[in-house]
Amino acid sequence: LMFFLQMAPALPNLSILYKIFLTLPVTFSTAERSFSKLKIIKNYLLSTMTNERLSGLSLIAIERQLAENIDFDSTINRFATIKSRRRPFI
Repeated sequence: LMFFLQMAPALPNLSILYKIFLTLPVTFSTAERSFSKLKIIKNYLLSTMTNERLSGLSLIAIERQLAENIDFDSTINRFATIKSRRRPFI
């Protein structure tokens, strides 16, 4: 680091580049957020659900912004018309 500070007057743009590089974050929080959400879900409901449901819930928790835009009424109506297995009452 001292070497770069001594060379700063000779290479001003390189000195700015090194300062920016040294301030960049080392990790990305997206992956950490995914694992923390999965850990919260597992701790709360692990004993009562299957892997398929756990996978679905973790996907919803990770993609929370997309899930907030889902219109639940239209989704429920769509599934109700697709999976209508009731027979007419006579």
